[in-house]
Amino acid sequence: MKITKAYRRFPLLLLISTAALCALPSAAQVADMRVDRTEIRIGEQATIRLSVPVRKDAIPQVRFPELGDTLVKHVEVLRQTPVDTLATGEEVSETRLEQRIFITSFDTGYYAIPPFILEIDGREVRTEAFLLTVETVEVDTTKGIYDLRDIYEVFPNWRDYINAYWPYAAGALILFAIIVATVVLILHFRAKKAARIPVAPPAPKRPAHELVLEALEKVQREKDYLRKRTKQYHTDITDALRDYIEAVFHLPAHELTSGQILSKLRYTDLPKGQMQELKTILSMADMVKFAKEVPSNEDNERSVAMAIAFVQRVHQHLQELEAKAEPAGGDAAKDETSQKG
Repeated sequence: MKITKAYRRFPLLLLISTAALCALPSAAQVADMRVDRTEIRIGEQATIRLSVPVRKDAIPQVRFPELGDTLVKHVEVLRQTPVDTLATGEEVSETRLEQRIFITSFDTGYYAIPPFILEIDGREVRTEAFLLTVETVEVDTTKGIYDLRDIYEVFPNWRDYINAYWPYAAGALILFAIIVATVVLILHFRAKKAARIPVAPPAPKRPAHELVLEALEKVQREKDYLRKRTKQYHTDITDALRDYIEAVFHLPAHELTSGQILSKLRYTDLPKGQMQELKTILSMADMVKFAKEVPSNEDNERSVAMAIAFVQRVHQHLQELEAKAEPAGGDAAKDETSQKG
């Protein structure tokens, strides 16, 4: 009967033991400290890794130590990384919280690094302490001590310039080739386009009397004297007549005074009647331009009408002279031909 009762109590004891084992990791959290090396030379670094193993489904509140710029005297803290959670696979139920501390020293000796104190769910947990050895740099004193050498000046040669600047030179050549090719293509297409465009033949040159009569008729239509521009009105008339005289009688009329024009026309084929008309027109214009005379509207109209008549009569007179000269020239040519025969 006693054995039977003991067997009956066994499942209950097993359940209690299992529960206690499951609760054991959370109640017995530990902190791990590892240092990559405990012996360094002056100025070298050592890395301390602080880590706490935790379950993924129940991560505790862990507070890592907050350090200053030194661990102990002559041992400096260079930097302290943030706390990081190590990545593990989904099938792994545990992970680690880790922090790295980088230390160094510039004084030789042996330094006892005390335990680091971490706080896990409000409970302090201490790591192991360790001894850091800092050694000096070995110097071979048998070879003596040498002074610092002077700066050695190096003079570049042409290869150094090529190695340093050939990309810029190549880029400049490529850019120059692109610009030249672009200009050549533009000129080529412009020349090709210009060759395809038919060039209109130049318009036949109009006779001098037509151009002058057109200018005088414009002056007659606009009547500038009605707008208080009497001086400009008579200047336009005389300018048109001077153009006609230059074209027909080959005199520099624009560079001559009225008296000089009349004097030189005496030695031409200009009839006396037209000479008198021209004198009247030029005299009226000189009085307006230089004596500031204000002629009546009838006088103004008479000047432009007289100028038009002057051009028409001179043109008719010159045509008659040409018509008379042509038969004489033809008879002379026939006589010369008969004499040769």
